[in-house]
Amino acid sequence: MRFLHCSDLHLGRRLCELDLLEDQKYILDQLLDIAASEGVDAVLVAGDVYDKGVPSLGAVALLDRFLTALCERHTPVYLISGNHDSAERLAFGGRLLESSGVHLASAFGGRLERFVLEDGHGPVCLWALPFVRPSAVRAALPEEQIGDYTGAVEALVRRAAPDRGCRNLLLAHQFVTSGGAGPETCDSETVNLGTLDNVDMGVFEPFDYVALGHIHTPQPVGRDTVRYCGAPLAYSVTESRRAKTATVVELGAKGEVRLNELPLSPLRPVRRLKGPLEALLQSAERSGDYIYAVLTDETPPLDAAARLRSVYPNLARLEFDLANRPARQAPGPDPATLARRTPADLFAEFYEQVHGRPLSQEEQNMLERALEREGQA
Repeated sequence: MRFLHCSDLHLGRRLCELDLLEDQKYILDQLLDIAASEGVDAVLVAGDVYDKGVPSLGAVALLDRFLTALCERHTPVYLISGNHDSAERLAFGGRLLESSGVHLASAFGGRLERFVLEDGHGPVCLWALPFVRPSAVRAALPEEQIGDYTGAVEALVRRAAPDRGCRNLLLAHQFVTSGGAGPETCDSETVNLGTLDNVDMGVFEPFDYVALGHIHTPQPVGRDTVRYCGAPLAYSVTESRRAKTATVVELGAKGEVRLNELPLSPLRPVRRLKGPLEALLQSAERSGDYIYAVLTDETPPLDAAARLRSVYPNLARLEFDLANRPARQAPGPDPATLARRTPADLFAEFYEQVHGRPLSQEEQNMLERALEREGQA
C-alpha cells in the first residue's frame, strides 16, 4: 500500500508582504501529479493545512480545488489539523466529505482515531492524532497521571493499544525529538524554545511508520520511519537552503517500509543575495524569484529597494549589514555640553559613531537642507 505524505501547506501564507497563492496552487498541482504518477492509495496531510485559524477566501478555494481533484481521481485523503489550524473550522462538512473519501480527523476527540484499510497483505490501521496539548488529554483522560507532552501522547497510544501484529501507521502533528535531540528547524516555524513541548519518539514504537507534520525541513527523527516530510514550499530564506521533496511511503508485509523522496520545484525560488548595491545590480538578470537582499555598502544607498525591484520585482526583504562597519565608542557629553550642541552637530557625531567616518560634504549639504525645511515647517 502506497501513501503520499505531505504537511504544512500553510495555505494563505505570505512571504513578508508577497502573496503566495499562485505559488501554492503550482505546488499543489505537483503533489496531485505525484499522487497520480506514483499510484498512491491515499494522501496523508499531517496538519497546518491553513496558515491561520480563519483562512482567507483564496486559501479556502485552494484547499477545495485540491481535495476535489483527489476525489475526482478516487484517491482517499486523510487530514489532521495542526497548530496553525482551527480544528473546528477545518472539520466543517466532515461527515459529508467522508462519503467522497475525504477523512477529516481535525478535532481532537479524546482518543486516537482509527481508519482500517486493506491490501493484499491484510489490514493497515491508520491512526490519526491532530495537534493536541497535554491539557486537552488531561480533560479527556482524567484518571491518567499526565505531565508533559510525551506523557500525553504516550497515554493516548496506550489507550489505543495498536495490534502489534497489524501494520500500524500514525498521522501526527507535534514537535518530536529523539533522546533530547530536536529536529533541524528554520525561522518560519513556530517552535517553543527548550524541550517543554516536545514528544519523544520512543512513544511511537508500536507504529511501522509515523507521518509527521510541524517541522518544515524533510528529515527522520530517531529512525527513518518516524519522519517529517517538510513543507512543500520555502516560507523563509533559511528554508531555501534545503531542497523540498514529497515523501511516498510504501508498506509491504509487516516490517517492510520503503520510502521515496521526490523533488518539488517551486514556481519562484527563494534566494538570498548579499553585497554592495551596485555589484548586485551589475550581476543581476531580471528574475521573478523571491529575493532577500543584504546590502554591505558602507553608506546605505538611496532608493535601494526601488532599484533592486527594477530587476527583482519580487523583492521580499531588504536589510543592511552593519556588522563590518567600524564604530567609534566615545564617552557621552555631559548635559551642559549637550545643551550647547546644535542638531547638526549631534547628528554628525551620531553618524560617525555608527559608520566609522564623518559625513561627506554632500551628506552635510543634505543634512543642512533637511534641517532648514524642518525649521520652516
